[in-house]
Amino acid sequence: MARTKLQKILIIGSGPNTIGVDTELEAAALQTIQELHQVDKEVTFITNNANSVIGNYLDSDHFIISNLDANSLIAILRNNEFDALIPTLGGAPVFQVLHQLDEAGIFEQLNIRLLGVSLRTIANTQNPESLNRILKNIHEPYIPTNILNDADAVLKFVHRIGYPVILKPVAAISNSSRMRCENEHQLKQMLASAFRISTTHQVAVEKSIVGFKKIEMTLIRDNENTRMLICAAEDFNPVGVHAGDSVVFTPTQTLTDQEFQAIRTSALRIVQEFKIRGICHIQFALNTVTGNYYVIRVNPYFDRTTAFAARATGYPVALVCTQISFGRNLRNIKIPGLRQHDSLALIEPTLDHIAVRFPTFSFASFANANQELNTRMKSTGSVIAFGRSTEEALLKAIRSVDSTTTSEQAALDESRLNEGQLINVLVHPTAGEMFYLLEAIRRGYQVEELSELTKIDAFYFYKLIHIVQIEKKLRKNPFDASILQNAKYYGYGDSQIARLWKCSDKKVREFRHTNHIEPTFKGIEPTAGEFPYNNRSYYTTFETENEAQISEQPKVFILGTANSQVGTNSAADYVTVHTIETCQNLGYETVLINNNPGAISILPKLADKLYLEPLTVENCLNIINSEQPDFVIAQGKWQIVTDLSEAGVDITQLPLSRTSRAENVDSHYLVVGRKSGDTERNLGCFQTDQDDSLRFPSQADPQILKKIEHISQSELRKQSDGIYQIMFKQEGTHLIVTGTIPLAIQDIPFMTGVLNYDLVDDLVRMALGKPEGDNMVEIPNTEGQLKLDHIFPYEQLQIPIPKNPPFSLAIGAKISKS
Repeated sequence: MARTKLQKILIIGSGPNTIGVDTELEAAALQTIQELHQVDKEVTFITNNANSVIGNYLDSDHFIISNLDANSLIAILRNNEFDALIPTLGGAPVFQVLHQLDEAGIFEQLNIRLLGVSLRTIANTQNPESLNRILKNIHEPYIPTNILNDADAVLKFVHRIGYPVILKPVAAISNSSRMRCENEHQLKQMLASAFRISTTHQVAVEKSIVGFKKIEMTLIRDNENTRMLICAAEDFNPVGVHAGDSVVFTPTQTLTDQEFQAIRTSALRIVQEFKIRGICHIQFALNTVTGNYYVIRVNPYFDRTTAFAARATGYPVALVCTQISFGRNLRNIKIPGLRQHDSLALIEPTLDHIAVRFPTFSFASFANANQELNTRMKSTGSVIAFGRSTEEALLKAIRSVDSTTTSEQAALDESRLNEGQLINVLVHPTAGEMFYLLEAIRRGYQVEELSELTKIDAFYFYKLIHIVQIEKKLRKNPFDASILQNAKYYGYGDSQIARLWKCSDKKVREFRHTNHIEPTFKGIEPTAGEFPYNNRSYYTTFETENEAQISEQPKVFILGTANSQVGTNSAADYVTVHTIETCQNLGYETVLINNNPGAISILPKLADKLYLEPLTVENCLNIINSEQPDFVIAQGKWQIVTDLSEAGVDITQLPLSRTSRAENVDSHYLVVGRKSGDTERNLGCFQTDQDDSLRFPSQADPQILKKIEHISQSELRKQSDGIYQIMFKQEGTHLIVTGTIPLAIQDIPFMTGVLNYDLVDDLVRMALGKPEGDNMVEIPNTEGQLKLDHIFPYEQLQIPIPKNPPFSLAIGAKISKS
């Protein structure tokens, strides 16, 4: 019997960050929790993500650290009386665990209700055979697939579905790749080999859609079967490149109205058939020659695409879906920010801008990784950029990663590639692909030729040609005001122009100011100006109307950390969130610049004002000149901080290490100590000598702990005000200090949780010269040890894991009890 009162709600998190799982799921979970608290629901969150920010919004009874396997979750479910579980906030891995729990009969035994999506829907969308069966029943096209055991059956099947097809031996006796057959001659040749290496003498045959255009639809459905398209997006790369590694545009750029309406109608029909209540992301493959499409994926949960949809449109997806899960409908849900009483969630977003999600890679740190892009995701993060044209949005995205692209993404400087090398990277897409395409256009490659080589829509090459034409005009006409005005309108940055003019960024900036070529700020909201809207999120462009409202309140401008990278990753966003909250508690209006579409820090209810812009000197100076902040805060010293300082900006740097705690330093213990004026204080002692992990509390002998405390305070006296990590090596009864560094960003979330001490709050207050807050609490007793282990992307990049991988290459962190 279903519970009628839904008071105690459980949310299972997505676990540590890895390639394919950024902070977007945690961001959606936090918004859901905040919304549930608004209606007085009791929420419990389970995770083993050491960098989770959600522990700061729940008490210890409702923030549970646990492995996310079936046995661990069963024990938690039995020890609590949850009324309902929201399954859509942990990604596909949570769906797999829920299937195991269902097989064990746990939901029926404990009378726990799933909100938003049923177990049947989970099974039907995650099992390809079930998905295809249902799509067939509702006459929606899917990829025909069959497993066959003789050549005649294969030929008969292929005659029915048509060429090209993909052939793969079942249970091959050796590693085998999928084989693409364009005609019957190729098929017969490959069949003999495929049957020979299959241990079951079977082959899987499916219709090939490699090269088709990929379209992504994000939809919401409520309890009354009202369905709404939130965002339609188009991948730059065709099917064959993982969507997480492709550039993605919204609104769709190349679809005809007939194609768009057919796919939209299909998406609306699918969410109805699966009886989804809340969010759904559906992927389609479109054959642009015939106009036929195929449904290739149905995701009834939050993911990177739904996060992009929310940021690109300004539509509060998580808020609306949370209310739907509790029985409310779109016609009853109000959108925060809209200033009309009848402006409800039924508004289907309309955009007056173009948004692009651009992948970022970390291949410079993994020299042995294969940089070719395929169906296995390899990007470690992404950025989002906005513009009034395709060119502007794309150039701003390129600017966001330009400083690292040639060193981290491209194997060679694209201008030095010979023709054979260039053609190879065009045919086989590689990280840094956009730069190779621009180089090909500079060399005179034609649109038809490029489109044939890459299977990318010709529309985009015309846009890239326009970008190159502007580049040539800039190069030939330095300090021409009219050409500069046009270049700025289409997204060229001061630094890009400076390289073409062979001068400093400062000279370009001064020339721009002299000629009154200044940016304006546009709001990001879902109605394209149809309704009055209280904007809090902005992007810059070079038009006349300025939509940003500047207050006279004391304010702090905070530098976010943009895309997730190895090393800082989600821990840096954790620090950003805490910095925002501390500054608000101190009475400052907070202004944030960040452009990671999955970041928690860019959620609507956090910073008072958000600029979704590239973290460049130009963009920061534009915002600083407009907002006139009292402080500019950055997490330690990194390149943008150095560049802004050289441009004359006074930056308050939090004393933090942006890499990691000292690597290759032999240590047994790590002490976190605080220095403020004449006062030194040890906050806690960690153990560091097992498996390169970090453990708390340490199991040091009391006499050793006493010595550690004494030596730590002596070391702290040598430092300026701040919080430090002091590392010790033990030799018998002797202790040797092997390093003293500022707090490492990677370790702050774990340390904050286990010490029960808000490290970021303390650092921000010290940096701003404000009185100490209420974070001076006693260290709690901990039953057993809590352990921090770094998560590395070696497996996803398919390269061997070294014996002692450096902490600076971690992409996430896991917390466990021992």
